[in-house]
Parts: sequence; structure tokens; C-alpha cells
Amino acid sequence: MTAKLRQPCITGDPLDSGTYLRSRLMPEPGDELYLHLGDLRAALGSVATDGEVRVLDYGCGGSPYKSLFPNSVYHRADYVELEGLDFKISEDAKLPNVPDNSYDLVLSTQVLEHVRRPEDYLQEARRILKPGGKLILTTHGVFYDHACPYDFRRWTADGLSLILDDAGFSKCEISKLTTNTRAIFFLAENAFSGLVESRLTKAGIALWLFREWFWCNRELRNRYCDKCFSKNKVVPAEVPGHPLYIALLAVAVK
Repeated sequence: MTAKLRQPCITGDPLDSGTYLRSRLMPEPGDELYLHLGDLRAALGSVATDGEVRVLDYGCGGSPYKSLFPNSVYHRADYVELEGLDFKISEDAKLPNVPDNSYDLVLSTQVLEHVRRPEDYLQEARRILKPGGKLILTTHGVFYDHACPYDFRRWTADGLSLILDDAGFSKCEISKLTTNTRAIFFLAENAFSGLVESRLTKAGIALWLFREWFWCNRELRNRYCDKCFSKNKVVPAEVPGHPLYIALLAVAVK
């Protein structure tokens, strides 16, 4: 990784900007990535804690979910220098200044797809966890390319479970986020945003009108998805019938 890691990603907002942080901690139906970010926030809220724990945000960026751990000792680590950073992650994903068995919880949100050697990253997360400590990790299933500055891979539920097992975690629970029809709505919105045609043709005018209608109705469309497809927000991986999903949540125990 290089210093470009924290350049604007996905929405064009810097990872420590107010817009970026608000859209993740308090997503609203009118937001561009609401279906994905709303489900991600719900999933993390379900595994957050107000206990007095030691937390390391491993690849923190702007630490949008810090407030979900209100009574914690909360430390932040990243590959580049950031304001308020506690530790610098080395190029090989190591934390040389962090002793073994230091944390009750390691938090990794949407980082793993950008890591060059995920096996090393996960082994380091396990090393710094106390016995019985938890890794809370989210990463992408089906998602478009969003380099920061690199975007290396996508995960299946089985693949993520396997690599966590190989890293030495004794127990792992996987959930799928934004599945099936809800995922299709999310992917369609992002696909339509890239459609461009000259408005000098009938096809171009029709496409432009459709895009305008589609974007203007985003909030209404997202509220419809919340009402009709609420069961596709966060789904345990063992539940059958959810082969398409935007992201994954893993809770793994050392």
C-alpha cells in the first residue's frame, strides 16, 4: 500500500470527511449507497458493544463506527499517517509496536479487499487479540471496482470462512449483507449511473430521461426496498436461497 490509500474512494469524498462519515454511521434513504451502507450499519450495530473493551480499528480511515463502542479504549491503525492515529501498519500488514494479546476486539470494515496479502493481515489480527477475543470484519461479495488505490479481490461466504480458519480463528460466523432483490436494486442504480448516450439521438434522449427519473426517485425506491425486502438486509450464511450478496460480515473468535 502507498500513501494513495486514503484518496477519495467510491463517492469521491475523503475517508475522513463529514459526508463520508455520516453516510456510514447514519445512512439515509436518499444517499447514493444507502442500500449497502444501511445494511452494513445494521450488521455492525448488531455485533457492537458498550462494554469496557480494548478495540483496534485495523485499517481505520476516518473510523466511522467508533461511536458503536462508546466505553472502549479505542485505538486506530492505518497504512498512512492520519490525524489521531495510534499505530502505523507496515507494508506487510504488521503492527510492530503492538504486543501479542493486546485487544479484546479487532474491527476491520471494508478493508480486506484492498489488502495485498490478506492471509498476513488476518494472522496479525489474531496475534494481537487476547484469547477469546473477537475479530469483527466486513468485506465485499459482489461490488464494482473501487480502488483505494488498489482493489484486489471479492469474497464468497465459503472463501471468507476458509481464510479465517486458515489464519487460526477457532470459530467464525458469517452473514450475507444486501442480498438477492435488494442487491439487484443496488447494482442497477450504480450500473445506470455509467450509461451515457448522446442526447442528439432518440435513444440518447430516452436514456437520459430514464436516468433522470431513476435518480430522482432514489429515496422512494430505497424506502420501497426497506419495506418489501427487509429480510434481505442481513442474512446468516447458512440460510439457503441467498446466492447474490453485496457484502459479508464475519465474527471470528481467537
